[in-house]
Amino acid sequence: MDNVYKTLVEFWNKGFELREEDKQQIESSAGTADDLKGFAPSPKLFDAACSLKGKDVLDYGCGSGWASLIMAKFGANKVTSVDVAPNSIEMLNSYKIAFGVDNIIDAFAIDKNWLATQEDKYDGLFCSNVIDVVPLDMAKEIVKNAAKAVKNGAKVIFSLNYFIPTKMMEDKGHKVEGPHIYIDGVLRLTSLTDDQWASIFKEYFKIIKLDYFAWPGEAKEARRLFVLEK
Repeated sequence: MDNVYKTLVEFWNKGFELREEDKQQIESSAGTADDLKGFAPSPKLFDAACSLKGKDVLDYGCGSGWASLIMAKFGANKVTSVDVAPNSIEMLNSYKIAFGVDNIIDAFAIDKNWLATQEDKYDGLFCSNVIDVVPLDMAKEIVKNAAKAVKNGAKVIFSLNYFIPTKMMEDKGHKVEGPHIYIDGVLRLTSLTDDQWASIFKEYFKIIKLDYFAWPGEAKEARRLFVLEK
């Protein structure tokens, strides 16, 4: 699975690449709290990020940093934003200047072993579209280490893509290995049911709520939003 993971990191890193002139344009803009309402892919994700107000939060696999920016602007004490794609951190570092939250967000690139070094540090954790786009063994390891990284009573939020029957994707000509669905040679989804994800979370967390949401243009709210407590 090392080659699978390496391909994933390269795929994500390329997706977050910005030209230097784009970075300068972002940093010279003046982002407002109202602007951030459009950053979240869903109003429910926006509300979920805002619900971590007053906490020291780890945004694990922060991507563009949209959740980090929302949390920082809407009352989080401190946000530690990490991603294995260095370009995502460069993007977030530009945005946090634009939105005036440079003093609240600490953003840096990590390797896949970093989370295991964190212990009892955060009272909130946000993780969006990460564990279901990595190999299942790695996803389980992330959940286990996330539990070690947060304090007792911490609020933990995982958002996930929707479930897709692997047989359906195989019939469409995509490569399928167990729960793993590949598109153009890149692992794009580890497809588990609600109950399968819940059984993984229950090893370490109490499930407070499971909600569903949609991205813009989607007719059905099928993406999953797990709210957990250590």
